[in-house]
Amino acid sequence: MARFDLNLLSALNALLSEKNVTRAAERLFVTQPTMSGMLQRLRYQFDDQLLVRNGRELEHTPFGASLVEPVQEALRSIELLIHTEPFFDAATSEHEFTVMASNYCASIFLPHLVAQLAGQAPGIRLVTQPINNPLERIYAGQADICITADDMSLLCGGTNPEKIHAEPLFRDEFVCVVAADHPLTRKASLDQLFSYPHVGVHMFGTVNTIESAWIEEHRPGYRPSVVVADFPLVAPMVAHSTLVGVMPARMAELSARAMKIRSFQPPYAMPPLVEAMMWHSRHQNDPAHIWLRAAIRQTAAEWLERDGETPLLSDQLEEHRPRRHATIHSIR
Repeated sequence: MARFDLNLLSALNALLSEKNVTRAAERLFVTQPTMSGMLQRLRYQFDDQLLVRNGRELEHTPFGASLVEPVQEALRSIELLIHTEPFFDAATSEHEFTVMASNYCASIFLPHLVAQLAGQAPGIRLVTQPINNPLERIYAGQADICITADDMSLLCGGTNPEKIHAEPLFRDEFVCVVAADHPLTRKASLDQLFSYPHVGVHMFGTVNTIESAWIEEHRPGYRPSVVVADFPLVAPMVAHSTLVGVMPARMAELSARAMKIRSFQPPYAMPPLVEAMMWHSRHQNDPAHIWLRAAIRQTAAEWLERDGETPLLSDQLEEHRPRRHATIHSIR
């Protein structure tokens, strides 16, 4: 530490990310000769070339590649240290939070959270983003919290699970949805159900969804006739066709108020959807982040109690979680 110039960390990050001296210089608003000089100093400091030429391109040395993630994490930690407030007053703060959530969660849960925040923290700014590589974006510091299915095997990202914390918020059951005049009845068999074309859901930036994973496991090779990007889009697809869809019961109930569809229990056992909030361990002791997590937790508990349901606790997860799915570290 005594002999390393910490001002070079940003240059090192730019060089390792861009693998190009000119682009790294542009990124930090310095000249190319200045960036070349920084690269030489970094090579001296680490006693490694870091970047070597391969034809017309630069590529990482093995040691340089090993520095990419630790350097990014170090810079994120420094940025968090600089911007963390020692005390957080929700009533007066103008803090901005970024929350990643699916359209399902945005329709079902986020309106309750917005109402809660408006009453407690009128100056807070809430920025919502769609689900897109959630684990990587949490790790990269591009989202404070992600509210999504607690099953890690459904999400993109190769981050260390021990760096990601999660807490369950609420659960939902999957139901089949069809047009109001569809010939299928509530007593339809599995074979009858799959004799009709299906609507599948594949969210951008995820690996799979619970219902798609189930179909792939129990009906290998079966392909849905229509694929949509999120659960709220299933209902419009089935409303005027013979298509069959699968979606969370809360979303189906909401959709049925706006269009002529009906729902029924599927003729098979499907794991429930458990929505959890996820965050990176670097935020664990941040006063602002602690307040946001408490507000989300309180909103979920009050919402469920109004609906006559018991708030979901972390130790309940093992009761319903399919053993074939990997999950993230859950805390309370």
